[in-house]
Amino acid sequence: MYAAPVNRRAFLRRSGLMAAGAVVGGAGVAGAQQLDQHNSDSVSGHAVGNFRPSGLSTTTITWRWPTTDPVVALTFDDGPSRAYTSRVLDILDHKDVVATFFQIGKHVQALPGLSRRAAERHEIGNHTWSHPSMALGRPLPVARQLRRGAQAIVHATGKAPTVYRPPYGYFSGATAMVAAGLNYPIVLWDVKFDVTDSASSNIARIGGQVRPGSIILGHDGGTLNNEVVVQALPELIDTIRGHGLRFVTVTQLLTSATMSTAPSHL
Repeated sequence: MYAAPVNRRAFLRRSGLMAAGAVVGGAGVAGAQQLDQHNSDSVSGHAVGNFRPSGLSTTTITWRWPTTDPVVALTFDDGPSRAYTSRVLDILDHKDVVATFFQIGKHVQALPGLSRRAAERHEIGNHTWSHPSMALGRPLPVARQLRRGAQAIVHATGKAPTVYRPPYGYFSGATAMVAAGLNYPIVLWDVKFDVTDSASSNIARIGGQVRPGSIILGHDGGTLNNEVVVQALPELIDTIRGHGLRFVTVTQLLTSATMSTAPSHL
């Protein structure tokens, strides 16, 4: 039944408009129990053809959530890092803002204390073990990346990651189905920081683009110079709040009230 080739473009278009039925798990569930799921081939092993995980029917791929609530999600990728993570967390603490950190497993292994600090208040997402492109990802390598990344996060924080963001926003159909087999919604973004621009320009641009349901992408690690993210963040938070919007985690965003009909564009 599933041996025929999948029309990838049609699959992504349909998935982007689905409800968040795949949102499962949370920080209140013991990390070890959640991690058992990542170690079970019956859950996610192969993801295509006749090896599709049993019972798998849908996943979610979200750029922006079609919500009627005045909420946005602030997200940070590629951490933790010595250069930025503590500074970002200090700002979020001072501003009383929650965020979602998509962490790289090998960075978590190197800096478990920073990962643990982020997890004390914020949501942690899986950003793979070593940040490879998933554009042509095949089932078993993708599953290994997600499982190893999750293991590092659980070891450091005692909590399993609840959402998944593929590096660079690239992913194959197999990647999407592996993520679904692990009960991960795939979370992308509709607004992002531009580290080649100034802090003031980022504040003006992002402040003008955000709307209810927006997912904002920033970085607290990686190879880019993210000083502009740290510089812009305090005033940007004030600007977004000035629009009557409040900050929630990605999982909270995906469970917020939705419009009666999906938007015509993403």
